[in-house]
Amino acid sequence: MRILRKKRFKKLKFWLAICILLISIQGCMKYVNKKMEPQLRAVAKQHAGFAINNIVKQVIGNLKYDASTLYHMEKDTNGNIVQIQFDSYQLNQLLYKALETVDASLLAAQDGKKDPTTQQVFYEEGVVYEVPLGYFSNMFFLYSKGPKLKIKIKMMNDVTGEIKTSVEPYGINSSLLKITLLLKIDAEVLTLLSSSSLQDENEVPLVVQVISGNVPSYTPYKN
Repeated sequence: MRILRKKRFKKLKFWLAICILLISIQGCMKYVNKKMEPQLRAVAKQHAGFAINNIVKQVIGNLKYDASTLYHMEKDTNGNIVQIQFDSYQLNQLLYKALETVDASLLAAQDGKKDPTTQQVFYEEGVVYEVPLGYFSNMFFLYSKGPKLKIKIKMMNDVTGEIKTSVEPYGINSSLLKITLLLKIDAEVLTLLSSSSLQDENEVPLVVQVISGNVPSYTPYKN
Protein backbone atom coordinates (compact mmCIF):
# COMPACT_ATOMS: atom_id res chain seq x y z
CA MET A 1 0.00 0.00 0.00
CA ARG A 2 2.82 2.37 0.86
CA ILE A 3 4.46 1.82 -2.53
CA LEU A 4 1.13 2.48 -4.25
CA ARG A 5 0.59 5.66 -2.22
CA LYS A 6 4.11 6.88 -3.03
CA LYS A 7 3.49 6.31 -6.74
CA ARG A 8 0.21 8.19 -6.57
CA PHE A 9 1.86 11.00 -4.60
CA LYS A 10 4.68 11.24 -7.17
CA LYS A 11 2.12 11.34 -9.99
CA LEU A 12 0.18 14.03 -8.17
CA LYS A 13 3.37 16.08 -7.65
CA PHE A 14 4.30 15.65 -11.31
CA TRP A 15 0.92 16.84 -12.61
CA LEU A 16 0.84 19.62 -10.04
CA ALA A 17 4.26 20.80 -11.26
CA ILE A 18 3.00 20.65 -14.86
CA CYS A 19 -0.05 22.74 -13.96
CA ILE A 20 2.08 25.32 -12.14
CA LEU A 21 4.45 25.48 -15.10
CA LEU A 22 1.57 25.97 -17.57
CA ILE A 23 0.01 28.66 -15.38
CA SER A 24 3.40 30.40 -15.10
CA ILE A 25 3.89 30.27 -18.88
CA GLN A 26 0.39 31.62 -19.43
CA GLY A 27 1.07 34.42 -16.95
CA CYS A 28 4.33 35.27 -18.66
CA MET A 29 2.64 35.33 -22.07
CA LYS A 30 -0.07 37.66 -20.75
CA TYR A 31 2.59 39.94 -19.29
CA VAL A 32 4.55 39.93 -22.55
CA ASN A 33 1.46 40.65 -24.66
CA LYS A 34 0.11 43.33 -22.32
CA LYS A 35 3.26 45.07 -21.09
CA MET A 36 6.40 44.19 -23.04
CA GLU A 37 5.19 43.79 -26.61
CA PRO A 38 3.63 47.29 -27.02
CA GLN A 39 6.70 48.91 -25.46
CA LEU A 40 9.05 46.83 -27.57
CA ARG A 41 7.12 47.67 -30.73
CA ALA A 42 7.28 51.40 -29.99
CA VAL A 43 11.03 51.28 -29.23
CA ALA A 44 11.68 49.11 -32.28
CA LYS A 45 9.86 51.52 -34.62
CA GLN A 46 11.67 54.51 -33.15
CA HIS A 47 15.15 53.03 -33.55
CA ALA A 48 14.35 51.51 -36.95
CA GLY A 49 13.37 55.03 -38.07
CA PHE A 50 16.64 56.42 -36.69
CA ALA A 51 18.58 53.71 -38.55
CA ILE A 52 16.84 54.43 -41.86
CA ASN A 53 17.40 58.18 -41.47
CA ASN A 54 21.07 57.60 -40.70
CA ILE A 55 21.54 55.50 -43.84
CA VAL A 56 19.66 57.95 -46.07
CA LYS A 57 21.66 60.98 -44.84
CA GLN A 58 25.01 59.27 -45.30
CA VAL A 59 24.18 57.85 -48.72
CA ILE A 60 22.64 61.06 -50.09
CA GLY A 61 25.61 62.98 -48.69
CA ASN A 62 27.85 60.88 -50.96
CA LEU A 63 25.82 61.53 -54.12
CA LYS A 64 27.78 63.42 -56.77
CA TYR A 65 25.85 66.10 -58.67
CA ASP A 66 26.41 69.61 -59.98
CA ALA A 67 23.87 71.91 -58.32
CA SER A 68 24.43 74.65 -60.91
CA THR A 69 23.02 72.42 -63.68
CA LEU A 70 19.71 71.82 -61.89
CA TYR A 71 18.28 75.28 -62.57
CA HIS A 72 18.80 78.30 -64.85
CA MET A 73 18.30 81.98 -63.97
CA GLU A 74 17.14 84.48 -66.60
CA LYS A 75 18.06 88.15 -66.15
CA ASP A 76 16.79 91.37 -67.69
CA THR A 77 18.96 94.06 -69.27
CA ASN A 78 19.60 95.56 -65.84
CA GLY A 79 20.94 92.29 -64.49
CA ASN A 80 17.90 91.58 -62.35
CA ILE A 81 16.77 87.96 -62.10
CA VAL A 82 13.30 87.74 -63.64
CA GLN A 83 12.75 83.99 -63.94
CA ILE A 84 14.14 80.68 -62.71
CA GLN A 85 13.70 77.50 -64.73
CA PHE A 86 14.41 74.07 -63.28
CA ASP A 87 16.00 71.46 -65.52
CA SER A 88 13.50 68.58 -65.45
CA TYR A 89 15.86 66.19 -67.22
CA GLN A 90 18.72 66.74 -64.75
CA LEU A 91 16.35 66.54 -61.78
CA ASN A 92 14.82 63.30 -63.06
CA GLN A 93 18.25 61.77 -63.51
CA LEU A 94 19.21 62.80 -59.97
CA LEU A 95 15.94 61.43 -58.57
CA TYR A 96 16.34 58.02 -60.22
CA LYS A 97 19.96 57.83 -59.11
CA ALA A 98 19.03 58.72 -55.51
CA LEU A 99 16.19 56.17 -55.36
CA GLU A 100 18.36 53.41 -56.79
CA THR A 101 21.28 54.22 -54.47
CA VAL A 102 19.21 54.47 -51.27
CA ASP A 103 17.32 51.27 -52.10
CA ALA A 104 20.56 49.34 -52.62
CA SER A 105 21.99 50.72 -49.36
CA LEU A 106 18.92 49.77 -47.31
CA LEU A 107 18.91 46.25 -48.76
CA ALA A 108 22.59 45.88 -47.86
CA ALA A 109 21.93 47.21 -44.34
CA GLN A 110 19.09 44.78 -43.68
CA ASP A 111 21.41 41.88 -44.50
CA GLY A 112 24.40 43.30 -42.62
CA LYS A 113 26.42 43.60 -45.83
CA LYS A 114 28.88 46.27 -46.98
CA ASP A 115 27.17 49.38 -48.30
CA PRO A 116 27.77 49.81 -52.06
CA THR A 117 28.11 53.59 -51.73
CA THR A 118 30.06 54.20 -48.51
CA GLN A 119 31.85 50.81 -48.47
CA GLN A 120 31.06 50.36 -44.78
CA VAL A 121 28.78 47.99 -42.89
CA PHE A 122 26.13 50.13 -41.23
CA TYR A 123 24.74 47.40 -38.95
CA GLU A 124 26.45 44.09 -38.20
CA GLU A 125 24.17 41.13 -39.02
CA GLY A 126 21.45 43.66 -39.85
CA VAL A 127 20.81 44.45 -36.16
CA VAL A 128 19.93 48.16 -35.92
CA TYR A 129 19.43 48.20 -32.13
CA GLU A 130 19.34 45.94 -29.06
CA VAL A 131 16.93 46.40 -26.16
CA PRO A 132 17.90 44.93 -22.75
CA LEU A 133 15.10 43.08 -20.96
CA GLY A 134 15.71 45.32 -17.94
CA TYR A 135 14.32 48.22 -19.98
CA PHE A 136 10.80 46.85 -19.46
CA SER A 137 11.13 46.72 -15.66
CA ASN A 138 10.47 50.49 -15.34
CA MET A 139 13.38 50.62 -12.89
CA PHE A 140 16.16 52.93 -14.05
CA PHE A 141 18.97 50.90 -12.46
CA LEU A 142 17.88 47.82 -14.45
CA TYR A 143 17.46 49.56 -17.85
CA SER A 144 20.74 48.26 -19.27
CA LYS A 145 20.63 44.83 -17.60
CA GLY A 146 19.64 41.39 -18.86
CA PRO A 147 19.55 39.61 -22.22
CA LYS A 148 19.08 41.85 -25.26
CA LEU A 149 16.29 41.67 -27.83
CA LYS A 150 17.55 42.40 -31.34
CA ILE A 151 15.77 44.78 -33.71
CA LYS A 152 16.08 44.41 -37.48
CA ILE A 153 14.50 45.98 -40.54
CA LYS A 154 13.27 44.38 -43.74
CA MET A 155 12.46 46.35 -46.87
CA MET A 156 8.92 45.79 -48.12
CA ASN A 157 9.03 47.67 -51.44
CA ASP A 158 11.39 49.71 -53.57
CA VAL A 159 12.11 53.20 -52.28
CA THR A 160 9.86 55.84 -53.87
CA GLY A 161 10.07 59.61 -53.88
CA GLU A 162 9.89 62.91 -55.64
CA ILE A 163 11.76 66.19 -56.00
CA LYS A 164 10.19 69.42 -54.81
CA THR A 165 11.23 72.91 -55.88
CA SER A 166 10.32 76.32 -54.52
CA VAL A 167 11.34 79.98 -54.64
CA GLU A 168 10.06 82.02 -51.68
CA PRO A 169 10.54 85.54 -50.28
CA TYR A 170 13.47 85.64 -47.87
CA GLY A 171 14.21 88.69 -45.78
CA ILE A 172 14.20 92.09 -47.50
CA ASN A 173 14.48 92.13 -51.30
CA SER A 174 15.73 88.53 -51.50
CA SER A 175 14.39 85.07 -52.21
CA LEU A 176 15.24 81.55 -51.13
CA LEU A 177 15.60 78.83 -53.75
CA LYS A 178 15.18 75.25 -52.55
CA ILE A 179 15.39 71.87 -54.26
CA THR A 180 14.38 69.05 -51.92
CA LEU A 181 14.40 65.29 -52.28
CA LEU A 182 11.45 63.56 -50.57
CA LEU A 183 11.94 59.81 -50.00
CA LYS A 184 9.24 57.36 -48.92
CA ILE A 185 10.31 54.04 -47.46
CA ASP A 186 8.13 51.05 -46.52
CA ALA A 187 9.80 48.62 -44.15
CA GLU A 188 8.99 45.90 -41.64
CA VAL A 189 10.42 46.12 -38.13
CA LEU A 190 11.36 42.70 -36.77
CA THR A 191 11.92 41.62 -33.17
CA LEU A 192 11.85 38.29 -31.36
CA LEU A 193 8.30 38.98 -30.14
CA SER A 194 6.65 40.77 -33.04
CA SER A 195 6.83 42.40 -36.44
CA SER A 196 5.22 45.66 -37.51
CA SER A 197 5.11 47.87 -40.57
CA LEU A 198 6.91 51.21 -40.75
CA GLN A 199 6.32 54.02 -43.23
CA ASP A 200 9.21 56.45 -43.12
CA GLU A 201 9.61 59.78 -44.95
CA ASN A 202 12.88 61.62 -45.36
CA GLU A 203 13.14 65.14 -46.71
CA VAL A 204 16.69 65.90 -47.84
CA PRO A 205 17.70 69.39 -49.10
CA LEU A 206 19.76 69.19 -52.30
CA VAL A 207 20.09 72.91 -53.05
CA VAL A 208 19.42 75.85 -50.72
CA GLN A 209 20.46 79.24 -52.13
CA VAL A 210 19.65 82.85 -51.25
CA ILE A 211 19.08 85.03 -54.31
CA SER A 212 19.44 88.78 -53.91
CA GLY A 213 16.85 90.98 -55.59
CA ASN A 214 13.09 90.78 -56.10
CA VAL A 215 11.37 87.43 -55.94
CA PRO A 216 11.46 86.08 -59.51
CA SER A 217 8.81 83.94 -61.14
CA TYR A 218 9.79 80.32 -61.63
CA THR A 219 8.79 77.23 -63.54
CA PRO A 220 7.95 74.48 -61.02
CA TYR A 221 9.52 71.10 -61.56
CA LYS A 222 7.15 68.22 -62.23
CA ASN A 223 8.20 64.59 -62.22
